[in-house]
Amino acid sequence: MFLLTFGVLALPEGVRAMWPPVLALVVVFATHRAGLGLFLGGLAGCLLLAGGHPPGAAATWSAEHLWPAFFGTWTLADGAAALPAKWNAWHLGALVFTLLLGAFAALLERGGGLRVLLRSDGDGPLAATQRRFLTSVFGLGLLCFFDGLANALMVGRVARPIADRIRIPRAFLAYLVDTTSSAVACVAFISTWISVQLTLIADGSASLGLDTPAYLLFLQSIPRNYYCLFALFLAFIAVRRNWRIGPMARREAAPPGEDAPGSADAPGRLWRALVPLVVLVLGIPLFYYFLHRGEGVPPPFPVTAAKIQAALGSNSGPAAFVTGSLLALLAAAALFPPAQWRLVPRTALRGAAQLLPALGVLVLAWILGSVLGALGTAGQIANMLGNGVPIRAFPAAVFLFGCLTSFVSGTSWGTMALLMPLALPTLGPMAVAQDAPPEVVAQIAPAVIAAVFGGAVFGDHCSPFSDTTIVSALACGITTTEHTVTQLPYALIAAGTALAAGFLADALGLSHWLALGAGLLVLAALGWRRGGLGP
Repeated sequence: MFLLTFGVLALPEGVRAMWPPVLALVVVFATHRAGLGLFLGGLAGCLLLAGGHPPGAAATWSAEHLWPAFFGTWTLADGAAALPAKWNAWHLGALVFTLLLGAFAALLERGGGLRVLLRSDGDGPLAATQRRFLTSVFGLGLLCFFDGLANALMVGRVARPIADRIRIPRAFLAYLVDTTSSAVACVAFISTWISVQLTLIADGSASLGLDTPAYLLFLQSIPRNYYCLFALFLAFIAVRRNWRIGPMARREAAPPGEDAPGSADAPGRLWRALVPLVVLVLGIPLFYYFLHRGEGVPPPFPVTAAKIQAALGSNSGPAAFVTGSLLALLAAAALFPPAQWRLVPRTALRGAAQLLPALGVLVLAWILGSVLGALGTAGQIANMLGNGVPIRAFPAAVFLFGCLTSFVSGTSWGTMALLMPLALPTLGPMAVAQDAPPEVVAQIAPAVIAAVFGGAVFGDHCSPFSDTTIVSALACGITTTEHTVTQLPYALIAAGTALAAGFLADALGLSHWLALGAGLLVLAALGWRRGGLGP
């Protein structure tokens, strides 16, 4: 890697700027380790910035890119290093919030309250019982919006023994569990994903000159996140119409056997899970609003739409996310079954620890994004694209590349971390090169964000290397290969519809609401025509 980087130093500036992301992509594709690719890409970029001097590259990596990711930049006063210029509240808040929510998810699962939702064998014909049960699995997947991996593990473990008993193929259960995990977490405004997404959006959009804050850009991207929305709708249609596509139609139910690990525990009380969820869902928006204080900020009452929008666009986000999630964690601990209170600390710590590798990827993504900004990589990509790709078609190109990256690498967070620092900053120079007015950039930016997120989730759904794919298969008792083969047709249908009815329709200037409705109608028509097949 270092020898190749030294060779790149002799090449033109534009080629040098492209080397770190290319190296990161190659390493991720070859090793399926997002952290290693991001680290080597960032280190190679620092080596270029330091003129090929290894000690200088190490100093650049730590002092100019790692440290500012948390504490801003150092300033010098009277020849001595002063205190950090500022805290990077969004980055630090993202780390703390994600750990708190990981602990929260672990307590909800161990408490057993959500298991009550699936405690019904149903009466009447077997087909009707299966449909009711799968609909409840789909609903539980939507309810567990707070983390994709915890969602897949929790729902799969709880539902598998019942699915075996009422003769539902485990492959279809795994498809349902997997689809309603990452897709829900990606579009939920409160999840372990949102803090990651907001930091990537904020860092990537800093050069666009938009007045819209990161949280509002995320909200604007949700109706344009065609892949996630279409994948969820397709799963619902598949459940209601018993639509088994391709290899899925040939899968048979497993014989009833021993319960999945953890599922034999006595179900808890539903309110023990729902109350902490309500605290989480209501607490964060309320803290967002009431922590929005400062000079010139009007008193909170009376509540108005203008005050709410101002709060969402303020810098109270990190404190709101951390405070709201901490309050929800305390509620989950307080409502934990009293006979098992001694397990609360260990369960919470284990849930938080499970997210440490993902947070390591996030930190390395911040560093790589900072390095790419120093190298001017986004501007070089825009120069290469020139007028070859119309700016309105840029989200479609980003989506396709995101799907390819996530499928080959098997990492959704890694894909987001690789693409967002490239895609959003590229949008500004493209607009200048194609004489696009600022309002066009404001319209396309949410679509680019949605394209990155949707493309990243595609790999989570069908890549054999994805942690969500592997966990969903294990939780439902099938092999990763079987799960990949049976889920891939559904993911391809959702991706194809997202590209044709969504992003390409956007490129033609159609309303994203019209594109979303057209895609849903296409999927509904397919399900209605083809449903009812299979066992």
